[in-house]
Amino acid sequence: MPTLELAVSRSALLFSSSISVVIIGLMLFMAERLYRSNKRRAYRNLLISLGFILIHHLLQLTWSVGWLPSFPALDFTSTMLQILSFIVMNFAIFELYYKRRPRTRIWFYGLLALSLLLGALELMSEMPLGAEAGLAQNNQPYAALLLNSYLLLLAPLFALMFGPHIGQPRKYGAGLVAVFLAQVCLLVNPHLTPESHAFSIAAELLVVVYYILLFMLLFERVVELLMSAWRSSITDGLTNLYNRRYFMNQLTRALGSGKPVTVLFCDIDNFKRLNDTHGHHRADGVLKQVSSLLIEETAGIGLAGRYGGEELVAFLTCPREIALQTAETIRARTAKESIVTVSIGVSTRHPDASLPAEQLLKQADQAMYHSKSTGKNRVTDYADLVQEDGTQSL
Repeated sequence: MPTLELAVSRSALLFSSSISVVIIGLMLFMAERLYRSNKRRAYRNLLISLGFILIHHLLQLTWSVGWLPSFPALDFTSTMLQILSFIVMNFAIFELYYKRRPRTRIWFYGLLALSLLLGALELMSEMPLGAEAGLAQNNQPYAALLLNSYLLLLAPLFALMFGPHIGQPRKYGAGLVAVFLAQVCLLVNPHLTPESHAFSIAAELLVVVYYILLFMLLFERVVELLMSAWRSSITDGLTNLYNRRYFMNQLTRALGSGKPVTVLFCDIDNFKRLNDTHGHHRADGVLKQVSSLLIEETAGIGLAGRYGGEELVAFLTCPREIALQTAETIRARTAKESIVTVSIGVSTRHPDASLPAEQLLKQADQAMYHSKSTGKNRVTDYADLVQEDGTQSL
């Protein structure tokens, strides 16, 4: 029976190590791509920690298949790699959300130094050293007790330090719970019958659960970072409106859809005077307020962008009457809810016309200047200007 249980234990270690190596390999790939695109310290630390833990599991894997015998020095090295990687990993996860502060840096180096100190005490002691996975030899019932106890305490420590600050607290907390329970199993197992490996098998499975949760956390964070980088490349940092290049591309695409498209060209009245009298900070606040209002009114029926300076633009894929009503709502709300007014020009291209995006925007710009020159704080339709000139409306 002991031989059978040892065989089952080795099989569990082989399974968990194989799965862990695959998951860690995927995370290494993600971390390497992140570090290549952005040389952030968090990505570098993530690479280092994943490299350490990969070596740790490769050692476990070679022992489980019999390619390498388990002996104290190897077990000690494996356990130290696991602890060091666990520390670096958790600080790297924190740095994916926040920059490292001086206090955090003290904790980081302090925990690493304590790990090395405990490792040195372990080496100097007469206590036999066993494998991290809990598959200790029968004559080594208290294998790596000191280091495993330290790893047990690290899980709740990181839960208190980083748990409230991580963007995915449930996954992060569940992963730390899995690590904590795995270490409990490793510490409890030697106190049972020496032949029993049930708790060590449970520890191996909990380690796999931890890596799965960690992979999910990192994957979702990478997606968030990529989406944030993409968003920042197409939007204006101050107003959160789409930038001019993206707006024009989307306008061209909308014109090719066969739907009626109306362009609004908005200019904040007396904005330079506001800058001079109230300062740039107040003017920027007003600009953001008007931009937010523009986003609200065009949501669901169009797209808003910043053309340049205090000039804001939008296009609407809706009937002309609704577009004119929306423009009037934007003008009225701006006058009522802010300390400024806006002059707006409107130009519509019907589905059967072939007017390009630049020309449609130019017409709306001309209509906006007409609003400026005839009193400001009003909406002018380019079609009305054409009719006044006796030209057929487009």
